[in-house]
Amino acid sequence: MRTQILLTAFAACWIGAPVLASDINVVGLWLTADGSAHVDIADCGDGTPCGTVVWVDPNQPGTGTDDNNPDPELKGQSIVGSKMLWGFKPNSEKWGSGKIYDARDGKIYKSKLKLTEDGLLQVKGCVGPFCKTLVWTRVAAE
Repeated sequence: MRTQILLTAFAACWIGAPVLASDINVVGLWLTADGSAHVDIADCGDGTPCGTVVWVDPNQPGTGTDDNNPDPELKGQSIVGSKMLWGFKPNSEKWGSGKIYDARDGKIYKSKLKLTEDGLLQVKGCVGPFCKTLVWTRVAAE
C-alpha cells in the first residue's frame, strides 16, 4: 500500500510538471538580441515551447537562407519557417534541457530559457561547460 501511494505521488508530480511550468510564459513573438529576426515561441503540442523563425531583417547579411545547415534537405532553404528552439523541459523557474539551432554556423546547442522579472527572455546556448546568454525582447502585439 505504501509503495502504491509513493508511486501515485510520483506520477502526479511527473504528470503535473508541464502545468507547473505554465507560470514560465515564454509563448509569444520575440526579437532576437541582435535585432536580426523574430522568433515565434508556441506550444509544441505537449506543453513545452518550440520556436520558429517568422521574420528576418533583409538588410542584415546572412539572414536569408540557411546556407550552413548540415542537412542537405534543409541547406539553402529560407531561414523563415525554420525551427530554432525545441526539446525543453520545465525546471523550477526556467525551461531547461532544450536545443537551439544557430543558422549562422549550422550547429545545434544545448539551451535554456528563462523569463526575467522585467519580461525579457534570457536564451542560453551551451557547448559543454561554456555558455553564452542572449537577451530577447518580446514584440508588442499590433
